[in-house]
Amino acid sequence: MTAITEEQKQIVKSTAPILKEHGKEITSIFYKKMFADHPELLNYFNLTNQEIGTQPLALANTVYLAAENIERLEVLLPQVKTIAHKHRSLTIKAEHYPIVGEYLLKGIAEYLGDAATPEILDAWGAAYSIIANIFIEVEQEMYDALGDVQNQGFIEFKITEKQKIAPNVFTLSLARSDGGELVDFTPGQYVSLRVKIDDLFHNRQYSLTKAFDGSTYQVAIKQENEKDPAGVVSNHIFENYQVGDTILATLPAGDFGLDKAANQHVFIAGGIGITPIAAMIDSLETPSQVQLIHCVRSAEYALFATELKAKLGARYHLFAGENVTKGDLATLVEEDVAIYLCGPVPFMREVEAILLELGHAQASIHFEAFQPALSLIK
Repeated sequence: MTAITEEQKQIVKSTAPILKEHGKEITSIFYKKMFADHPELLNYFNLTNQEIGTQPLALANTVYLAAENIERLEVLLPQVKTIAHKHRSLTIKAEHYPIVGEYLLKGIAEYLGDAATPEILDAWGAAYSIIANIFIEVEQEMYDALGDVQNQGFIEFKITEKQKIAPNVFTLSLARSDGGELVDFTPGQYVSLRVKIDDLFHNRQYSLTKAFDGSTYQVAIKQENEKDPAGVVSNHIFENYQVGDTILATLPAGDFGLDKAANQHVFIAGGIGITPIAAMIDSLETPSQVQLIHCVRSAEYALFATELKAKLGARYHLFAGENVTKGDLATLVEEDVAIYLCGPVPFMREVEAILLELGHAQASIHFEAFQPALSLIK
């Protein structure tokens, strides 16, 4: 592990604003160079996020925050753990980090040109080494927690059930093909599914939608035909995978889960954001602990509505074709509750702003976003 001097810390902090202003450009150079020299790494990255720019921006956010907090990296542990869960679910390993570091420095050097002095590059190299080692240690603990080596990578699962539950959403039930033990999971977690398309592996995370039953995992997958580009993996699975087929998946990961210290829980979902929340509600034995607000374009898109209504009764609130308002939230979200938001990022930002305006503490609001985080740099 490379040590970092006080002088190097100051260099990193003083140049960190470059990442804030130009991080997407720098990391775009990084990805282009790295994939050209290491095309095997294309099997790990979401190429759609590369195309639309969210992955480069997410990496820039992470590096910028680490640089800004180089003298107190412990404050970043919550973000580190969230990213580390995703890395573990994609089977990112320690040997990948030196490659990333090499090409990140090349991206910085190319973008800065003559301004990229040896002192600046050495300082960023030392900082990256420290940051990388934090991720490696956290992720190794996650791998170790899975036990046997065969549990740590992609595992073959058989599709035991496939069901369309909305015009653009279907569920898959998955049983381990090798008869190995399924690990229990925290409701709110996800699994990564892997498919091969045109000689490349593509990986996506899908939330588990039911509490653990000991024999299968269930995920819900949204067909993405309305976006540009369309959903490569989701649409491929819908069109090409049927009951009896096998598919590769990793064991559950993710840090979105119930606040164990809370007695009352309010769940606010936008569209497909109901998927991890459904598992969390399924795991709670006392419906009186729960309020659910689900916002959808129309009632036919209200996933798991029958089951959730049966369990929650009047504590299930469906907003179909209408927005939840400040007045609604003031009425439905009581004080001193744990609040969980999941759905499109603009939806969560809007709801969060209203909740904070109503006086709810930031620490009481928990998030799950189905894309690389974009809110770290405003």
